[in-house]
Amino acid sequence: MWLHALFVGGCFLLDGILMRLFPNNLLLTQLLFVSNLGFSAMVLTIRKFKLMDAILFSISVGIGFDYFFAGSYLVYAITFCIIACIVQLWSKHMMDTIVESVVLCISTIFVKDFMVYMIMFFNRSTMVTMKEWFINREFLTILGNSFLVLILIVAIRYKEEFLQMKERKVRKEEKIEWFRLKSRR
Repeated sequence: MWLHALFVGGCFLLDGILMRLFPNNLLLTQLLFVSNLGFSAMVLTIRKFKLMDAILFSISVGIGFDYFFAGSYLVYAITFCIIACIVQLWSKHMMDTIVESVVLCISTIFVKDFMVYMIMFFNRSTMVTMKEWFINREFLTILGNSFLVLILIVAIRYKEEFLQMKERKVRKEEKIEWFRLKSRR
């Protein structure tokens, strides 16, 4: 579990670095790119978890995102929790192909951003229309993240292979130790 948390945290740090490279325009007068590698890493990670583990993991990631990146209070924690429930529902009907993983990440990025936009709109934190929001913020975000998610999927596959190799090694050592104990009788 710690390796998953470190991997997702590292992806969020990479998001922070990418956001420093691309200028932010909070007035949404021009196209804006928002990197979502950390969020996509969380989505692809919780896809393999049980429901309660996925919810707890996503809430803790959301609280960290609220505190360190967004400066908000429980907006992303609640949003990530809802996304975890949606991912658990969708994952039951999906395979583990690259195309389906990209579609899952891009669709959850859109759902997350839409939910945050609606929360901000109803709280009167933003006066941007939905058309302006989609054209100036969401379009380039979805397009740019679709390429980044492909790289992320390869990295997650390497992480999963490493975890499987580590688990096989532990199981092999347990089996050898079991045979030693059994032979002493």
